[in-house]
Amino acid sequence: MVAVSFRNVSKVFESKAGAITALDDVNAEVPAGSIFGVVGTSGAGKSTLLRTVNGLESPSSGTVQVLGKEVTALGGADLRALRRDVSMVFQHYNLLNSQSVAHNVGLPLILAGTPRAQVKKRVAEVLAMVGLESRAENTPKQLSGGQRQRVGIARALVTNPKILICDEPTSALDPITTNQILDLLMKVNSELGITVLIITHQMSVVSRIADQVAVMEHGRVIEQGDVAQVFAHPQQELTRQFVETVVPQKLPLTIEQEVHSGKFNRVIRAVHTGGAARDLISDFGAQGVHASLLHASDAALRRQSVGTVVLGLSAQNASLIDASLASLSNRPGLDVEEVN
Repeated sequence: MVAVSFRNVSKVFESKAGAITALDDVNAEVPAGSIFGVVGTSGAGKSTLLRTVNGLESPSSGTVQVLGKEVTALGGADLRALRRDVSMVFQHYNLLNSQSVAHNVGLPLILAGTPRAQVKKRVAEVLAMVGLESRAENTPKQLSGGQRQRVGIARALVTNPKILICDEPTSALDPITTNQILDLLMKVNSELGITVLIITHQMSVVSRIADQVAVMEHGRVIEQGDVAQVFAHPQQELTRQFVETVVPQKLPLTIEQEVHSGKFNRVIRAVHTGGAARDLISDFGAQGVHASLLHASDAALRRQSVGTVVLGLSAQNASLIDASLASLSNRPGLDVEEVN
C-alpha cells in the first residue's frame, strides 16, 4: 500500500523578483509502513514538498494523495481529520516554554476537546514510549535538546497518527543525541507501524534509518529508490556527493600512489551489499591470485550494509586474474570495476 503519492507536483511562488519554482514536476511514492528519506541541499524544495502532505502548502499543479485522499480536495473538518492522521515533528521543537511537558504533549488533544481523563491517560502512554515519563511536570527549559525533541515526538504521537513527517529533526543535535532520536523514530516505525517521512540534508541520517530515499535538487527528484541500491550505485553527481559523505570512494593520496605504482597486475574496486565481499580475498587465493587489501569503507544501513573494497591483484599468469574476475561477474550483491 502507498501512504503518500506525489503525482507531477509543482509549486511556484510569486515574488517581487518574479516567479520562484520550489517544486518542479515531482513524482514519488511513500510505501505505507516504511521510513522514507528525502535528502537535498538547502533550497532544494524538501520542506515545501513535506508541507504539501498535510495541506500547509497547496501545489500549483499536480496532485498529492495521502492515505488515499487528495489533499487539495479536502476542506474544513476533513482537513482537520487528516492532520490528526498526519503529525509533524519540527526542527526547533516548537514547544510552549511556560507550560509543562505533559501540557505540551497533550495540547493537540486539549485543542480537539478531548476529555481530561483521556488526555492524561494518552499523555502518560506516549511519554513512556519516548522515555520521559519522569519529566511530565518539568518545563521544556529544564530539558536538554534531545529531551525536548522527544517531547516534540511524543506530542506528534499523541493523536495516534498513521504518518509522521519530520522536518530536519536532528540537525540541531549532537551526534550521540542524533542517534538516540533516530533509534526512537525506528522504534515508532517498527512497533507502531507508523509511516515516517523524514527530510534532511544529512545522508548519514538516511543511511541510518531509511528504507527508501529520494534525492532532490532545484525542486526536482533526481534519483530515488531502495537505500541500499542508491548507496551502492548512485547515478547522479549530487547523489554521489551525498553517498561519499557516508561511504567514501576517493582514495587517500598514499593509496592512489600505490595503485599506480605498477606493483600489482590489476587493481579493482568491489562495491558490495549485504556482506557479499566477505570472502573475496580467500576466493582469489583459491584461484591462484594474491589479493592485497588497499582500502575499505563500509556503512551499516537499516536493513543491510553497503561498502567498497579496493584490492591489488597479482598472479604469475594474467589469465588467472581474468578467470577470477569472470567468476565474480554474476555474484549477487557484488559489482567489480578496475581502478587502474
